[in-house]
Amino acid sequence: MSGSLHLIGVSCCVACLFVRFDKVYIKRLILLYLAPVRSGLAEIQAISGTENDMNVIRSYDTTEVLQDLSLVLLVTTFVLLLPVLFGISGLYINKLWLIAIFIVITGILVVAKTTLIITSSLSTDLVKGWIKDPLMTSLQTRYRGDLARDSISVTWNMVMTKFSCCGVDSGRDFKFSRFRRDFTLRVFNQTLLLSNLQTPIACCNSASRTTSFEPGACAKYPIQREHTHYFEGCFEKIWNSLSQYSGEMILSAVGICAVQVLQVILACVYVELLKRDRKDQIQQQSRTYRKGSDFFFPSVTEE
Repeated sequence: MSGSLHLIGVSCCVACLFVRFDKVYIKRLILLYLAPVRSGLAEIQAISGTENDMNVIRSYDTTEVLQDLSLVLLVTTFVLLLPVLFGISGLYINKLWLIAIFIVITGILVVAKTTLIITSSLSTDLVKGWIKDPLMTSLQTRYRGDLARDSISVTWNMVMTKFSCCGVDSGRDFKFSRFRRDFTLRVFNQTLLLSNLQTPIACCNSASRTTSFEPGACAKYPIQREHTHYFEGCFEKIWNSLSQYSGEMILSAVGICAVQVLQVILACVYVELLKRDRKDQIQQQSRTYRKGSDFFFPSVTEE
């Protein structure tokens, strides 16, 4: 069980390096998962009269989008492997202070993870707030619009198209966003300039993007639910899709904590045995010294 825990730590380390520096294979996996979305992006570019989505996909940089995930994996690696380094080193060279550091660090991490598990179970809104804040910052400060080519904007467009949603909580999130609010729309060989958009075109459903009745109204006046996803936030949809695995994630976290508690108990037992062994060695050396003293100084013993 302990070996499995260490294997998880090594796997997180490898995944962290892979996510942080790979720009080929992870992009293929993401684009494979979001394959249906590409048609939506191509449709938006087609009605704007721009080139197809291939150039956007080629310039898509997963390392920029997943940098927060790489940080999470790095912290997980630290949590799982750092105490092990102290523990193994202490066992190998029989140094009590190294084993003591292992016990202290592991104990602190167990308490922290237990607190996080309880908080996640009892205060869901608090956890949601931790996740929502950086997402809202990303949407309002780094999202540039439907036709933007930077990785953050492309990711938001793919997510909103994939999950049929708009913004983090709703389309109101775009009120303070810096996205480009002008969009050139081509419908039936005619060019129409839309201005003061309330949401990106990606927030519209597929049918209403090219409707002949007031084209682009779904983004400029997002009031009809059948034409826009303005009232459906992406966060809740993604959260609900992940919540079905919440039980397994909590059980895994509890299992890791249980293994680390067992490691702490065994380390404490080993420290106690090591102390007794050293005490026995000192007593044995003391007896040997006394026997030598009796041999060389018999008068001292007789007295």
